[in-house]
Amino acid sequence: MPIVVQRDTEFEQLKDSIRADTKGRVVLGRDYSGKNYRVSKSANGEILLTPVVSIPEQDMWLYKNPQALAAFQQGLAEASAGEVTAGEDFSQYADDNIEDE
Repeated sequence: MPIVVQRDTEFEQLKDSIRADTKGRVVLGRDYSGKNYRVSKSANGEILLTPVVSIPEQDMWLYKNPQALAAFQQGLAEASAGEVTAGEDFSQYADDNIEDE
């Protein structure tokens, strides 16, 4: 298993004690429901839950390409700021006689 680097060293104690049920589950509370976590265990048995997000495999290329990601983020920022322009009309290139296969 890979070694996980702990990013934060200060933790707030949320509960004094919780007991895992017979299936090994613990209840975190509604604030944590529906979220995904990576579970890590230290040599002394401490368990760390790190919030994670899942990215569809077909979209992962964007996050692996810094230039494409920067261009995408710039486009989002421009759109947010209302810096948009109408695109060219490409209807002349449309093939209106496409037959369904």
